[in-house]
Amino acid sequence: MLINGIEIDLSKLEKPLLLVSEDEELLFRQLIQPILQHELVQCQLALSTKKSISLVKDFWLAMYKDREKLYINSEHALQYPIRLIIFELVTQADYFKRLSKKSFGDECLALIYAIVLLQFVLQWIKERFSENKEVYEALKLLYRTTEDNGDDQTAPSREQSIGQAIAVKAIRSEVRENSQEFASLLYQTYNFLHYLHDIEKEKEGIETTRLPSMRNVEDTLNRFYNKRYTTNKASFTG
Repeated sequence: MLINGIEIDLSKLEKPLLLVSEDEELLFRQLIQPILQHELVQCQLALSTKKSISLVKDFWLAMYKDREKLYINSEHALQYPIRLIIFELVTQADYFKRLSKKSFGDECLALIYAIVLLQFVLQWIKERFSENKEVYEALKLLYRTTEDNGDDQTAPSREQSIGQAIAVKAIRSEVRENSQEFASLLYQTYNFLHYLHDIEKEKEGIETTRLPSMRNVEDTLNRFYNKRYTTNKASFTG
């Protein structure tokens, strides 16, 4: 399908970090396609490239299934070191585990959680390294659709491998040195999703685990971001 002017085959995303069944792969494609067709501007970073959509799928599976019972595909993980470090840092956090408990077994809820969470995380990473040319060069493929048609089977060049290693070290160091801010970021995400549940509860008059579709949370997402995000920047997608 066409995403931001680039043709992306959802059956040919990057290889999954987690061991996943064919049925789960099919389910993800069925769930994500209508969301991508709607072109959510507020979640553009999470949904703009084959690489970022692949990371959405990683988060989705970890939330839909029991993260503790899922296994990393070590062969695939070696191919995507930047995806792996982002996945590990986020899924080890307490607020991710809280969200996973809420979305366990609910494929639709898990997808909404995964998209919003990745948008917040990628925005934070992009802002932290926008002035660091060496690191940003390795990271920009997560955001840039013009670079998104490369062959995943082709081994990265030595220069690319070095750039990825530098980026992984930089991300790990940034999170460690700014652990309170990173925790605040995940709290903001948790808080927003909790807020969505409150809205649905008010509508239905009862406690509910349901959420509106992604297209119906756009305005709420934008308002929440402008008021409560941890930086003073007004743009959600950068």
